[in-house]
Amino acid sequence: MGKKLIVILGFTTAVLGVILAVTPFSNLAVVPIIIAFICGLLIFLMSKKDQNKPKSIQYIFLMTIIALVLTIYKSVYYTSEVGDTKQLEQRDEDNLEDSKELLEDIEFDEDL
Repeated sequence: MGKKLIVILGFTTAVLGVILAVTPFSNLAVVPIIIAFICGLLIFLMSKKDQNKPKSIQYIFLMTIIALVLTIYKSVYYTSEVGDTKQLEQRDEDNLEDSKELLEDIEFDEDL
């Protein structure tokens, strides 16, 4: 039962690592990658005692390596670009002026 649980945990964290690695949240993929790697090592050590080599070890390590490569690639080559902030500041000022004009046009009842 313990080995099956570790295999399932390894597969799910490896798949989660690959999914997070291809999304904009690639920095969060590191945690599932580490967990999948540890699970793969545990399965490897357990299978070494039993002297049988299941394919699940290879699949977990393959997905872990793919997720790790994608995460490293995105962290090295992805640059976040900051746009022209002057246009955003001007838009904020215009919205503030429009809001002030709308508030001035509203009539309140003094009967309250």
